[in-house]
Amino acid sequence: MINEILINKTNLINNIKQVRLCNPNSKICAMVKANAYGVGMKEVVKTIDSLVDYYGVACFFEAKKLQKLTKRNILILGSLDFKEINTQFSYSCNSLEDVKNLIKLNKKINIHIKINTGMNRYGFNSIKEYKKALNLIKNSFLNFEGLYTHFATADKFVKEQVNRFMPFIFIAKKMKFHPLIHADNSLNNILHNHNLDLVRIGFNLYNNTKDNFMPVVSIKSKIVQINEIKKGDLVGYDYRFVASKNMKIAIVPFGYADGFDLGYIGLELYVKDKKCRVLNICMDCMMIDVSNLNIKKGDEIYILNNINSLEMYANYINSTEYEVMTKFSYARANRKLIN
Repeated sequence: MINEILINKTNLINNIKQVRLCNPNSKICAMVKANAYGVGMKEVVKTIDSLVDYYGVACFFEAKKLQKLTKRNILILGSLDFKEINTQFSYSCNSLEDVKNLIKLNKKINIHIKINTGMNRYGFNSIKEYKKALNLIKNSFLNFEGLYTHFATADKFVKEQVNRFMPFIFIAKKMKFHPLIHADNSLNNILHNHNLDLVRIGFNLYNNTKDNFMPVVSIKSKIVQINEIKKGDLVGYDYRFVASKNMKIAIVPFGYADGFDLGYIGLELYVKDKKCRVLNICMDCMMIDVSNLNIKKGDEIYILNNINSLEMYANYINSTEYEVMTKFSYARANRKLIN
């Protein structure tokens, strides 16, 4: 395989240790949904399994894959599918209806109740319904394992969300429940560490470059062909690029099926410390301008590293580093753990 995703074990372990240093009294839930944010679930779990307490995924499909890799607790944070419930995983409950439906299964199931404090995605909206749910749980096989919320921002709105969350914690304790309380994600754990029972960490494990965290992933490819083209020649589909002069172009076997978005047309990538403009992108490859550069077939190109960075890609298409990274999850590439 020409394309390679290189996963730095040392940096990944460092990042877990940074989380431990910041949260010495908290359990750690490593988020490995979306194939560990595109990094590679199998490789990540192999590296950090002895260092975490929980793993977080989005759905039952991901949990079943993860179950083959670990004996750690697996928390499914997405919406419930009642056709795919078993007692091996912990489940997020987002409503009174969820609780009622789980009780009907008459099984011992670990649940984490989610509270909507302002993200307006999943979660209980009403204290009244929450109290009803807790009263039902008291007389059921359900194990109220966790209580959590999700922050929408990392600014002053966090304080407002915490204030909305506190009554739900108080009610649980008043009713003699002792769930794991969790709210902090990667960014908020750095800026507003609340030192709760459990911390959910995703992006900081993988490709943060600040606050003593280290980037874990690089993506490497090669130049597989050099073409000399003339003024007026097309490059790729649909007249997206027509040469205005004679040029030398290089073909890289990494296209939009690998997560290299069409929006990157016009972006300047660094190849051998030289800027090379992306002229067009196809499903399986891209074409870049290497005119007047000493670049030849077989030369390496890093699609992702500390120079061709997630931040650079995200800024270019007005997106986020999260979206860029998870799209690279599609890359047809060998994943390698390196030191």
